[in-house]
Amino acid sequence: MTNPTSPKLLLPALDTASNAGNSAETLAQDGYKAVGRYYSLHSWKQLTRAEASELFAADLNIFVVYEDSNDAPSYFSSEIGIQQALRALYQADAVIHQPRQTGIYFAVDYDASSYDYTHYIRPYLRAINDVFASFGYPYHVGVYGNGLVCSCAKDDGLANLTWLSQSTGYYDYQEYKQSGDWNILQGPYVTIAGTQYDQDTLNLNRGSYGGFGSFATPSCSK
Repeated sequence: MTNPTSPKLLLPALDTASNAGNSAETLAQDGYKAVGRYYSLHSWKQLTRAEASELFAADLNIFVVYEDSNDAPSYFSSEIGIQQALRALYQADAVIHQPRQTGIYFAVDYDASSYDYTHYIRPYLRAINDVFASFGYPYHVGVYGNGLVCSCAKDDGLANLTWLSQSTGYYDYQEYKQSGDWNILQGPYVTIAGTQYDQDTLNLNRGSYGGFGSFATPSCSK
């Protein structure tokens, strides 16, 4: 029986809320292949084109997650999903020029229960998918969260990509990790050149994790 997470297809990566551009060469020399960065309402943690250029120049790919706060049930609703989806599409297409058919993850940054998923997170993700569908799905929808959220969103057809958070005590962490169905697995913290990162594992056994290594020409923002 084939191991669902063959070591040959697992690659090291990092994610951070800080600008990683100045450390790009160091990260590449340390063996990392990609850096996870943010789209957000909050400018302090947004990926910029200048930073992306520095990462690309070091031969690093980028994967992105949208997050404002997104750390309690009150941050999830259909209305919020619409707002965040539109903002994510604008930043991806008009600001960064992210290539089509790569991914945008949406964060569920707390230990959401089954009740929370049903009443808050599923309507939020449905609204995101409706917005993406109205643009012809230029990007794949992903979700960042605990094992329960990742599994349910995938089963409901609301996320093509899943990123399992590092919190090992959260709902269904071990089950989802062992399933090998995740695209990205978040790990422990590390500090490099004075910046704190989460370490990640990219699971190429599941195909593309939604990252990109170059810019594209913008064409679809409303």
